[in-house]
Amino acid sequence: TVLSHEGDVWFESDTRRVINDMTNRSANHWRTNTHPLFPLITFIPTKLVMKVFKIKAVKAVMTIIAALASMWISTLYVLLRIIGIRCFEATLFSFLGIVSAASIFWFAVPETYAFGSLSILIVLVIVALSQEREISSIWYAIVSALSLSFTVTNWSAGIVATLVNFPWKKALQITINAFCIVIVLWSVQRQFFSRVLYFGTISSTEKRYIMRSESGGTLNIAKSFLFHTMIMPAIQERQKVRLRDNSFIPIMVTQTTRVGSGSLYCSAAAVVWSAILGLGFWGFIFSKDNRRLRLVLAISLLGQFMLHLLYGQETFLYSLHFVPLLVVLAAFSTMTRARLLALTLTGILIVLAAINNFQQFDKAMVLFAELTTP
Repeated sequence: TVLSHEGDVWFESDTRRVINDMTNRSANHWRTNTHPLFPLITFIPTKLVMKVFKIKAVKAVMTIIAALASMWISTLYVLLRIIGIRCFEATLFSFLGIVSAASIFWFAVPETYAFGSLSILIVLVIVALSQEREISSIWYAIVSALSLSFTVTNWSAGIVATLVNFPWKKALQITINAFCIVIVLWSVQRQFFSRVLYFGTISSTEKRYIMRSESGGTLNIAKSFLFHTMIMPAIQERQKVRLRDNSFIPIMVTQTTRVGSGSLYCSAAAVVWSAILGLGFWGFIFSKDNRRLRLVLAISLLGQFMLHLLYGQETFLYSLHFVPLLVVLAAFSTMTRARLLALTLTGILIVLAAINNFQQFDKAMVLFAELTTP
């Protein structure tokens, strides 16, 4: 029911639209203004899965999402290893990414943000590799184009990665090349998908999500960004105005929920996560290695936070875009003198977060059923 429901009940997600984007060429792909190449990139593999395994559209979509989740966690592990995290420690922090609230809640349903999150991780991998070996500018153009393809604001990661590795004139040329790649592919997409918008177009619908009072202000955005992304708090219900007919629909939200309110596990996990983030920040600041990676990571984190100070109502909706950034930041705790403490706390957090987040997911499914029952 979560997959096929067309409302915004599941934390303002658009699962029905995403399924249409991935499976239906004649659908209204109106979100290509902010997700430029999403239909083109996802349609062919989804259709292949449908034909090869002879399954229906929804199952094919979830098969693609499952494969994407596997690629996501593998890429996170590879990134941690490249920057110098030991095998056991990289595995531990990869598990932390798996049990985060963002992963559990957003790899369970089809949304564009899972694809955008993977593109950000790939950008970071290229930056990390470039610290040890020379990477062709062609690869930078490709990953920059990829970061733009799924979500236009994520292009900032591709642009920053290029700027820290090349002189500004060369970086500008690579960025223009990346833009041209997307333009060409978007033109191809338009031949196959008749109802697409020019990317970068700010529609009247888009403007509705800028500086919304429902976001609760800076403090609520910050706590959602730093805490709800990892540890799911108690889920609340509020009424939202449906744009097409001005009717009210109930939706699930966490924006103004208190940190640690989900359960005793949630409260304990919030304390432990705070300590790990603190140790990670310490390691990040005083580390003498990974200078380029740390610069891109810092700018990307700050950029994501600044974006959501202005845009969006439910910050948790976008949490997959920044949870890998937070996990990598936390992993720098292993590069401090408090390494053993950091590993112990991370092991404890994995257990607490897993118990809490899966409990909250079960509650979310029950609440969703109640809110969508006529």
